[in-house]
Amino acid sequence: MGISVTDETLERATRVKRLIERPLEALLCAKAKRQQQCFICAKAKRQQQQSAKSQRKSILRYGE
Repeated sequence: MGISVTDETLERATRVKRLIERPLEALLCAKAKRQQQCFICAKAKRQQQQSAKSQRKSILRYGE
């Protein structure tokens, strides 16, 4: 049974090879990825806090 290699796998391997040859570019790429993840986490946390705040307001409003 042979190993199946898709175009996506070959493209990824080529991209990784290029990044290995250019360490600064690889570092910047990883940094950008982390920043995007941090942004997504902060956004989710902010939405969760706003939701909790609105729930507290509705409890106070209707709890009287």
